[in-house]
Amino acid sequence: MARRPGRSPPGYTVNRDGALILDQTIVMILKEYRSSLEFSNGGGARKLSKYLALERKIYINHKKIYRLCDEYDLLLFRQEEKRKRKFKKSRCGYVEVNSPNQLWQFDLKYIWIHGENRWCFFLGFIDVVSKKITGWYVGKTCKAGDLVFTLNEAIKNENIGSDQSLVIRSDNGPQMSSNRFYFYLKNLEKKLTHEFIPPRSPDRNAYIEAFNSILEMEVIQVQYFKNFGEVYAAMVRFIEFYNNRRLHGSIGDLSPKMFLEGYENGSITPQVVAV
Repeated sequence: MARRPGRSPPGYTVNRDGALILDQTIVMILKEYRSSLEFSNGGGARKLSKYLALERKIYINHKKIYRLCDEYDLLLFRQEEKRKRKFKKSRCGYVEVNSPNQLWQFDLKYIWIHGENRWCFFLGFIDVVSKKITGWYVGKTCKAGDLVFTLNEAIKNENIGSDQSLVIRSDNGPQMSSNRFYFYLKNLEKKLTHEFIPPRSPDRNAYIEAFNSILEMEVIQVQYFKNFGEVYAAMVRFIEFYNNRRLHGSIGDLSPKMFLEGYENGSITPQVVAV
């Protein structure tokens, strides 16, 4: 004899005051929690149940919270399982851009600290039209939080508004694919789009790769770094030189600063860049 199926969930919760709260309303609140940085990589079903009770006066068993999170892809995963989680990634196609702040590329580069016998990390964002480094970070570690902070500062410094259509492009590194960066970008859906290059296709991120080659040849290979402080000072000095004085043949032997000044006063019309 076939077993009878279990009863379907009712689709609502009866709160302590007798009010009916639809599951759709609960899911909307849970998504709001998950979209904030504080809950993007922390706060399981039990914790969310307590936050709902304390902050929203909604009293729901953690088992139902778990079920709703599972149904709407809002669960967190233990550290060893994170790599198995697959977000829907937007693979980059070939596009044409013809003005600054339409497409940024970004990547990490390792820098060897000779005196400390260890690596440190450089993270840079480059605008493919002006060749300006719009945001950068150097540190002994580089985690998803450092990526979020660096991009956030770059967006503020470049005055990127919600009416602009900025695309950022990267490889599939762990920081770029992390939960924290994913949920940070969810908050900026109307402001920018994140594209991933196909595996083993560094040419699709050619502009930041070219910058990293310049950094390697003109800074890293010609200096001995006794400590991290020397690396940081060298990066500050080089980025200042690169953005303001270094001439680029691809933009008419101008520096990024000169190019942007000409673009803003109308004396320069950028060429179309296909990437």
